[in-house]
Amino acid sequence: MNDKITESEFQEIISRRSSGVIDFSPFLDELSQRGINEYEIEVATGQATYKGVYKEFKTDSQVNLVVSDNFNRNKVLAAVANISLPFLTFLQEIAEAGIVSYRVLIPEKKVLYLGARGEEIEEQLKI
Repeated sequence: MNDKITESEFQEIISRRSSGVIDFSPFLDELSQRGINEYEIEVATGQATYKGVYKEFKTDSQVNLVVSDNFNRNKVLAAVANISLPFLTFLQEIAEAGIVSYRVLIPEKKVLYLGARGEEIEEQLKI
């Protein structure tokens, strides 16, 4: 593992994922190999914070969404199950379901979806 990732190396990995050059599983593998072990997405803005042992990187905001005050577990699960959704559509759907953020834990291969009142849904990634 090389945890000395630079900003430009990080941006190159993000760019390849955003443009569809690499799929989700190889994306997570690359991040992990470079010392990034988790990231969190703020649903209202789409801003991501990637965290490693020694470094932290933030992406720019991508949207301006209103997160519902009403948590809807079934709607979250439906959005999560629809893996083919474009990222911004996915954010819109989970915002409407009351999710304020989600955290991807790379080594554990799981995602935690967090509601405004402490609600939590855990997804085990199938990768």
